Amino acid sequence: MSTIQIPTDLHPGWRAQLAIHRAVRRDAARLTAALAEGRPARPAAVRAYWAAAAEQLHEHHVLEDRVVWPLLGERLGARVDELLDRNAGEHVAMAAAMENFGTVVASMTTDTRAARRALADLRGAIETHLAHEEADVLPFIPEAFTVEDVVAFSAEAAKTSPPQVFLPWLLDDAPDEDVAFFTAPMPDPVRTTLQSSWIPKWQVIVDALGVTETSNATR
Repeated sequence: MSTIQIPTDLHPGWRAQLAIHRAVRRDAARLTAALAEGRPARPAAVRAYWAAAAEQLHEHHVLEDRVVWPLLGERLGARVDELLDRNAGEHVAMAAAMENFGTVVASMTTDTRAARRALADLRGAIETHLAHEEADVLPFIPEAFTVEDVVAFSAEAAKTSPPQVFLPWLLDDAPDEDVAFFTAPMPDPVRTTLQSSWIPKWQVIVDALGVTETSNATR
């Protein structure tokens, strides 16, 4: 599994994007392991995990397409037009690959060959996009956005992906520095609820795949 080590001095918007990318790569790796040739198929578990993972990836792209990248384009102009056009095209390609994988998984039984092929296509689209975005787009974040912008983005995201759903997904198997970054500002009761209720609910979905150790997100 690819693990992104996030420097502590990064702009919070850049840091949050990398944390989401890490979680997306983790999901792809887990699904690949769950569908590996010779491994007993768990169709219901794969469908449940994919439904949760796909929802997070979809909502992330909706926020980027409707809010984050249009504002970056407005503020930085022609310098980023080509990059944002490429980004938008890659989102379309990823959405098509996601839909195809979801369709295959929906009818999957014990034969996982078609699902493996669809997932390989999806992983290719994901990695191409994430690599491009990390290399060429995210470095503009400190110039384009203030900390207040990032807070506003988070509030907008929470309208469709509430903390009790988003945070357990994001922090699952995350490095300690990442966990601390997202949990340090929390009031103690929220942090307690995250650890005692929100994370265990997500962990049920993870454990059903049978491909990973218990999440370290409670550390």
